[in-house]
Amino acid sequence: MGKILFKLTPEIIDIIIFGMENQSDEYCVDIKTGDVISVTEAYEEYEDEDIDSFVIPVPDWLPADGFQLMESFVVSLHNPVHKEALRKVLSAGRGAFRNFKNTIKEHDSLTQQWYLHKEKVMRSRVIEWYNINSEILKYSDIDENTDETENLILTDFVFSTDCSKWEDLTNEKSDESVRESLGDREELLAEYLISRNRSFQDLPGNIPLSVCAETIDGEFAGFISGGMVETGVSRRLVAVGNIIWVEKKFRGMGLARHLIDSFSQNAEVQRCERIIFELPGRGSLLNSTLEARGASAFFTTMAVNVKNL
Repeated sequence: MGKILFKLTPEIIDIIIFGMENQSDEYCVDIKTGDVISVTEAYEEYEDEDIDSFVIPVPDWLPADGFQLMESFVVSLHNPVHKEALRKVLSAGRGAFRNFKNTIKEHDSLTQQWYLHKEKVMRSRVIEWYNINSEILKYSDIDENTDETENLILTDFVFSTDCSKWEDLTNEKSDESVRESLGDREELLAEYLISRNRSFQDLPGNIPLSVCAETIDGEFAGFISGGMVETGVSRRLVAVGNIIWVEKKFRGMGLARHLIDSFSQNAEVQRCERIIFELPGRGSLLNSTLEARGASAFFTTMAVNVKNL
């Protein structure tokens, strides 16, 4: 099967980030093992071969990226005192990087917020880089023994966690998905679930997580959406998937299965321990897909007409 040759794990992400930030050398990643090595080491190891067949460069991380990271952190702050102090540091020009870090270190709570923000942004950069490169490798590494439909998915569709260009369409399809799953006679339930899904997206602390699929010609094909939330005292991350949609012309090809797998993979690299799929309708087809991946049913949601009670 055509796929990227190493599995992205939290540990590999951390090593890649180290390579991105280390300005003393250029680094690349072995596509088979995920090992991060210097470009010099790569040329020594593959001196007589095409190096691009064995390694890929780590994501770019330039001084401009570091400055934008600091700017985005300042924008995210709610404390007006800290926000204004850091804004002045960045606008001062010379010595901004050093002065920014010194100001951060003066406040323990600010230090923690900064490292969490930095980790989130850089991990997202690595995940996007991984997704892009995994698609490139899929096109060049299709297994001849793979089922024809599987090959079609791998070669004719691109999966991405950046769904911003489809935002209006995914909002529309989210509502349509609920209504289609419940049928025309359950408008009240549909309105309730649509409202609940929107409330979940606006939940404080929710980290959006979505995967969109499009054809290689740029046509929207489907998506899965949800988010990640921290559990109570333990503050462990749980992912929630509440909408899966595939355009009718692309159904029956296994696209929903690939969306689920991509969503699950991205949840794993974000250190989520479990995924809860809350899907409208009876979802028998998707149930079998999820059960094949080890999912179990833990909740039962039922609706009844009050007059029948």
